[in-house]
Amino acid sequence: MLLAASQAGGRLAAVGERGLIILSDDQGVTWRQARAVPTSVSLAAVRFADEHTGWAVGHAGVILRTSDGGETWSRQADGRSLAQASLAEASRSQDARRIKAAQWLVDDGPDKPLMGILAFDTQHVLVVGAYGLIFESTDGGATWTSIMGRLDNPKGLHLNAVERDGDAIYIAGEQGLLLRSDDRGKNFHRLQSPYEGSWFALAVTSNGTVIAAGLRGHAFSSSNKGATWSRLEGAAPASFVGATVVGSDRVVLVNQAGQLVSVGNDERLHVLHAAPLPPTSALVSLPKGALLAVGMTGAKRFSAPANLSGVTP
Repeated sequence: MLLAASQAGGRLAAVGERGLIILSDDQGVTWRQARAVPTSVSLAAVRFADEHTGWAVGHAGVILRTSDGGETWSRQADGRSLAQASLAEASRSQDARRIKAAQWLVDDGPDKPLMGILAFDTQHVLVVGAYGLIFESTDGGATWTSIMGRLDNPKGLHLNAVERDGDAIYIAGEQGLLLRSDDRGKNFHRLQSPYEGSWFALAVTSNGTVIAAGLRGHAFSSSNKGATWSRLEGAAPASFVGATVVGSDRVVLVNQAGQLVSVGNDERLHVLHAAPLPPTSALVSLPKGALLAVGMTGAKRFSAPANLSGVTP
């Protein structure tokens, strides 16, 4: 079972259950396992800052880093060390509510997963996860600081996806939670959400259009940084689980039914002519019009459906 994948220069890295990390140097045609991975927990996300430096995160709050394109990985943090970082940050704030929540993390132990990564460069990286977990490193992951206090998320809702547009950061989570930062995470504010259900997929195009998608086929687009949203009609009532930008401005979504849909400029979703995929966790755009789907049956590379080029973004 693979849960996520990422480009690392000309290489692909995919992560999944039981600490599995696999690599491909021919854009998904053949795969091999990474040489050293110091964890056996499920890894839910992977992201590279460049062809060499990347991070993988997952269950038990594990954070792994590679500096050789995914060949070998080292553990930088886990749920225990991150809980202590949360308690330290909350104690400095002298906010009784935050201290109580951080102490709860310490007492519970490492039972909460991280689910998303955002890498600005090889030094500045954010990770997000369940129960409102969000941590920042500005030294390549040598140290991690809780920035939960910067978010308007008093219920500790899950943070399921994170993407960026220049210095802007978008976070999507459960119960319709949408957040944006315009200064690389120094400050966040809550966006007015068009939907009260959970979001699982985010994409940002080169022109700044934001696509958020989630439960029961709900998907919305915003062309003004999340100030207002337009409903994207035409999807089956199956939850979206992944999104990718093809080229610079064409967004393709995949749902739990294995359907691929493209976002059109007519505020509709267009089902792409392709055989249904096996149960899929994530979708990645590859060079020359190819796509990679990862999920329950591993990694599947395939050509973009023929009618994708006919859908005007």
